[in-house]
Amino acid sequence: MGKEMTVQEVFKNIQRDEVFYKRSNGGVTLTGGEPLFQPHFSRNLLSLCRQTGIHTAIETCGYADWETLKDICQYTDLVLYDLKHMSFEKHREYTGVPNELILSNVIKIYHGLKILVWARIPIVPGYTDSYENIHATAKFVAKELSTSVPVHLLAYHRLGETKFERLGQESKNLSITPPTNEHMLELQKIVSSYGLDTYIGG
Repeated sequence: MGKEMTVQEVFKNIQRDEVFYKRSNGGVTLTGGEPLFQPHFSRNLLSLCRQTGIHTAIETCGYADWETLKDICQYTDLVLYDLKHMSFEKHREYTGVPNELILSNVIKIYHGLKILVWARIPIVPGYTDSYENIHATAKFVAKELSTSVPVHLLAYHRLGETKFERLGQESKNLSITPPTNEHMLELQKIVSSYGLDTYIGG
């Protein structure tokens, strides 16, 4: 499903809604998937948006070499940055990659490039939602970044499971139950206790 498009083709579609961006103070967010997997495309599209005054953002896990990320960020106004797990071992177990590069990159983005960052914690029961991990993540944001960085808790959901059905594949996540509202509120209180503005969703 889908189709291949050039940067210019995508940008023409973006320009059609430019009036709405300006009225709502909105803009363009590159998400995915992962926009860093197509760095040249992402960079060139963000550059065109920046040239025409359209606010730009990327949603990323931050797992890329620094030069690639830095190149894209020079055309980015806001970075929505996923922080899945603070434990080196568990991050590698759950995602297949370690977390040192991810943590190093977000520090460089915030302090080195002076770009606005929103930290996002995917809350996946049994994987990222332990009190230990939430405390560690909140401590990292508050001490290594700033208490002015907002934190968004993103509850796991099953909306993507229908995609597996349409592709004739079996989802490996059917045993995961989305977190309850009560649990999300508990985690929000933990993060907020570190002086961070904390939101559920977003």
